[in-house]
Amino acid sequence: KKLLADRQYFEKNTFPSLALGKYLEEKNYDIIELCGLVSNICVLSNAVIAKAACPEAEIIIDSSLTASADNDLHLKALDVMRGLQITVK
Repeated sequence: KKLLADRQYFEKNTFPSLALGKYLEEKNYDIIELCGLVSNICVLSNAVIAKAACPEAEIIIDSSLTASADNDLHLKALDVMRGLQITVK
């Protein structure tokens, strides 16, 4: 698998980033790793955008690099992402 050597950052004013989706749909990445806050809102919605843009890529969420003010929602969001075939470490 090829690894992305550079890192991209997207500033956004909504929960998911359409700019992220548009950027990713032009790429052919094998692995995409996301981090950030809030796991049950922004991270979840951006993971879905990434999966839709690159359905064959492995989408990875490192659970130590995301959180939520509500731990129950955090854990549920991680479970939902697993159910969407997103790798949660």
